Amino acid sequence: MRRGATQYLTIAYLAAVALASFSCDKNPIADGTQTSPEFVYRDPYAWPVSSPASQGLDTVKVSAALQEIRTYPFLFSFLVIRNDSLVLEYYRVFQKENDFNIHSAAKSFISALIGIAIDKGIIRSAQENVLGYFPDFDTTRIDIRKRGWTLEHFLTMKSGIDWDEAADHSAQYTENVNWLYTTLKLPLRSSPGVSFNYTTPNVHVLSGILTRTSGMSTYAFAEKYLFTPLNISVRYWARDPQGIYIGGTEMAFTPRDLARFGQLYLHNGLIEGKEIISTQWIRETLVPRNGSNTTWGDLQSVNYGYLWWNNYNSRDSLFMALGFAGQFIIVVPAKNMIIVTTGDDNVTTNQGGLNEDVIIDIVKKYFL
Repeated sequence: MRRGATQYLTIAYLAAVALASFSCDKNPIADGTQTSPEFVYRDPYAWPVSSPASQGLDTVKVSAALQEIRTYPFLFSFLVIRNDSLVLEYYRVFQKENDFNIHSAAKSFISALIGIAIDKGIIRSAQENVLGYFPDFDTTRIDIRKRGWTLEHFLTMKSGIDWDEAADHSAQYTENVNWLYTTLKLPLRSSPGVSFNYTTPNVHVLSGILTRTSGMSTYAFAEKYLFTPLNISVRYWARDPQGIYIGGTEMAFTPRDLARFGQLYLHNGLIEGKEIISTQWIRETLVPRNGSNTTWGDLQSVNYGYLWWNNYNSRDSLFMALGFAGQFIIVVPAKNMIIVTTGDDNVTTNQGGLNEDVIIDIVKKYFL
């Protein structure tokens, strides 16, 4: 298992995304001047700026980290927030106003939105039946095991769907089919809840459920209950042929806005004393739910919760939202620290994975 380090959803799945017509012709990755007219763009949160030393960081290590970061052309940005202050901000070529496709780190945003929907009673719980949200879906010949699907199965990548993230799925996900129904019709590799299999379409189903239950688009829901309270802006968010905002990939944010999202989780759902997501949901989100741990570069005991990766069996426990080729939001509660990185995604799947390992190595060596 390569921990979801996939190039866009898979190369072909995103090729299908490209076929769907979105609101702007140009994908505004790393171009802060481009934002779709359908999205609200607001002045970003003004991070307090401080020196590493004043926030208790080893300046020798921070200096050495920055020196090493500069040697990697694929690293486009590297931010460190300590005690709610910005203590390190590095950009290669780009600037703080530029936005980046965060790839699978988008999954953690969907996790947050599902939690908000549960907090508000729009969805009753993560144990709700998935097919119950699709009464118009023909289940006449469905695998009977799918009738047991719950939201939790999709949040934990245990839906059992037979899926290979590295395969070509362009023949399945075209502009002429319903993407939600296409996913629900995929065969099962295992019974729900039995085994972990990283499946991005799981998260798109969750986006569809949010749309159906809230009476608004996933974007409108996010704008009202997450983006506005955090004072962040999504610059780009792709939709499927039916207009459902893609769950699990194809969102663009600035690194500073990603840090703000990390700050929300660092503070257990509170921002400036206001609850955006319940502490209970965040606790449930970060429970390791994969049956076995995996190793990620220099990190041991890496596991998975509700669309967040976590590493709790180490001296410095942390959890992460991550996307292909180095799009990271790393939260280290014991150090009151958030680390955000963005990287060059115009690389092969293997190279993207290697680049992720380099970032993990830098984080562990200099900041943990």
